[in-house]
Amino acid sequence: MKFVQSLRIISLISFFGLMISVLVWILLAEHSENFPVAAWLIIGVMPLLFPMRGILYGKSYTHAWASFLMLFYIAHGIGELYSRDAIIWYPLFEVIFSSVFFIAANLYIRALAKLRRNSQT
Repeated sequence: MKFVQSLRIISLISFFGLMISVLVWILLAEHSENFPVAAWLIIGVMPLLFPMRGILYGKSYTHAWASFLMLFYIAHGIGELYSRDAIIWYPLFEVIFSSVFFIAANLYIRALAKLRRNSQT
């Protein structure tokens, strides 16, 4: 039970860390004048709002599909790390937080399923 709770806490911290790092990246870093900040916020932060309620309540199904959502952020962060040479901290945080969430969410789902299976028998 303690292992399941620690995985849930790790996934929560990494999820909100990703959300905060994406917000800071969008609001503080320099961007092209052709693309408004509001559009960046919609594209970057809005997908993270959809699974937030289920992740806060610890629902395993939400953790499962939110981990697939993290693959987008991992790919985006790696692409930005590869293409940028000036500011690498924001994409590095994006890759770290999304990777940690992906791993912790998958381990949380497995541990929770095992805990439920053992409590039923």
